[in-house]
Parts: sequence; C-alpha cells; structure tokens
Amino acid sequence: MEMKGHERLGFSLDEYRRRYESVMRGMRELGVDALLVRGPENICYLTGYETPGYYKYHALLLSQDEPILVLRRFEEPNAWEFSWLTRTAPVDDHENPSLVTARTLERMGLADKRIGVEKSGWFFSVDEYETLRSVLPRATLVDASSAVERARVVKSDAEIAMMRRAARIADRATQAGIDAVQAGRSEDEVAAEVHRVAILEGSEYMGLPPFVLSGERTCLPHGTWRGRTLQPGDHVYFEVSAAKFRYSAAIMRCVAVGEPKDPRVRAMADAVIAGLEAGMAAIRPGVTCEAVDAACRSVIERAGFGKYFTHRTGYSIGVNFPPDWGEGQILSLRHGEPTPLEPNMTFHMVPLCLVYREIGVGFSATVRVTEAGCEELTSLPRRLVVK
Repeated sequence: MEMKGHERLGFSLDEYRRRYESVMRGMRELGVDALLVRGPENICYLTGYETPGYYKYHALLLSQDEPILVLRRFEEPNAWEFSWLTRTAPVDDHENPSLVTARTLERMGLADKRIGVEKSGWFFSVDEYETLRSVLPRATLVDASSAVERARVVKSDAEIAMMRRAARIADRATQAGIDAVQAGRSEDEVAAEVHRVAILEGSEYMGLPPFVLSGERTCLPHGTWRGRTLQPGDHVYFEVSAAKFRYSAAIMRCVAVGEPKDPRVRAMADAVIAGLEAGMAAIRPGVTCEAVDAACRSVIERAGFGKYFTHRTGYSIGVNFPPDWGEGQILSLRHGEPTPLEPNMTFHMVPLCLVYREIGVGFSATVRVTEAGCEELTSLPRRLVVK
C-alpha cells in the first residue's frame, strides 16, 4: 500500500501503518471484504485527514486494494494537506454522494462482496444504506461499527504523547481562567481569557466549547458563558479541553470569589475530589470499567451527595471532532460496563454534583491506564481555589 509522507502529518507513516493494519485485522475477524468508514474521527484516526467541513459527505473505502476517500470535490485539497492518502473519488455538489460511493465500490470489484458499514455511527444515514442496497443488490452489508473504534480505544505511545501536549494546553488555559476570576468581571471576560490562552498555547478548535459558568448557573450541564457578572461569594465552574491534531485532553475545576456563600460548595468539592481520587486509585489493568465507577461513586454517596451525581464517572477520550471531545460512544466508566481496563486506555474522569438552579461542583482528570495503575495527564492541583 502506498502512503504519501509529508511534514504536515501529525504522526509518522509507521504510526498510521500500525493503525491501518490493526483495522485490517479487525475486518478479517468480522469476515468483511471491505469497510466503509464514515465517522470523521475514524477517518482522521486512519489517515490524518481532517476538515471542519465533515458535515458534508466523506467516506473512506478500505479493502485489499489502495484505500479511496470519497469526498466533496471542494474538500479534496485537504486530503493532500492533512493525510497520507493517494487516491480520492471527488463528488460534485450536484451529485448524490451515496451513489458515487456505490459506483466506486462497484469499480473496486466489491459489488458482490461482504461490505462492513458503521450502522451505529452518526453519519451513516438510512438513505445511504438504502442506496447501497439498491445499487449493490448482490453485496452483503455487515454491521462493522466497532472495526475502527476497537483499535482507537487503546492508544499508542505516539497518541499518548499528543494527548500530553493537549493536556498541558488545557491546564494553562484553565489556570488563565482561574486567574481571571474576580468580582465585577463577567463570565464572558473569563471565557475570553480561556480561549485566548488555549489558542496562543497551540490548541486547535475544540470538540466542544469551554464551559464557564458562575453562581447558580454552575448547575447547568454543558453550560457556557452568558455574561453574568461575578459577585463576592460566587463560585465559578470550568471544564476546558484543548486539541492537537484532533487529539484532546480535558480538565474540570472550580474557584470561589472569596468564601463561598453556599457552604455546600466546600462540602461538595471535598466529596467530588475524594471520589475522583478513589476512582483513580482503583484503575489498573484487568479492573472493570464499572468497578472504577463504583469506587468513585461510593465515596460521593457516603458524603451524602449521591443523588446529585447522576451520570457516568468517565469516558474514553482521544481523537475527536465537534460535537464532542470524548469517545464515550466507544467506552465509558459507568455502571453495567464489564469491559476490563488495558494499558494505554485513556479516560476523562468527570465526577460532579448538580442541584438545579442552586449549585454545581465538579473536578476532573484526564488519565491513562498504565501497566501498574493510573497516570494523570492533566496536572492542576485538585482543590477548591478561594480567591
């Protein structure tokens, strides 16, 4: 297989070759002759290709032949700019992209073969499925949603190194936001400082915006700045990520403008931090995802705040595009998840407690499973900052 190397690639050709061969092994295990990759994270993972224009059609066709990227002709320069690919099938805006994909598979000699598709992916539509069935009636379409994602969940050393870069940026951007907090400033001013430092430190666009909230607004899941003016006694909640070559790390922290006016802020902070640390202490190869969730959750429950902690303890994190910076659809630290941990799995652990229109407190860490335990990639102190 020909791979075109250049200095704009985020990783070495050997690293991309490792990923490609891992997915090809997965295809053989699934018994498919070809794989139609539609998720932008999966395409980027395999080839380095990226564009914010993934809302338009992109499909990477894998088989024993050279891979082909079917994409909008307008986006074709990005294939040469960001990926190692040597073959494309451009789609003009007046054409049906699903039909172009079907015809391309036909020209590749796959019209009567077993073709893997990402049925559970966000980008593989019913219309596309029906088009393939109609144009390729002799082909067998097989659900291969896990083919790339199983390879993605355990990171290479090169991927971990990239995530460490992202973690350093996220730390600095969050610290800049903390430093900007003072009475009389607005959420907008604080969020602007987070953005400013993240971008100047080298972050590319994030999978989600930074979350910056204050006072009673801290209770809002995935909330963003709305211009509220910080008052003495308020606390401010941050959840910030950074991205390098689409690899992310994220961190969550809280800071108070003087002594918190709601005494639960300190109590919740203590409980959440203790839960986070208990979850991290439980991490090691062979331990199940649900056991890590239970270790974290039990601490918060014993502190009396269990009913306010209603979501998973953490989720896989790595390569991403909006609308998410995580890989939670692949694997999460949650109740009922029996998957055992493996070295170089990476997670964003996110315990937080929310009481609607009253209070929200959370602390997080991006972590790596090591051979013996857990490495924290983010590094800001785990404490409630009182200014």
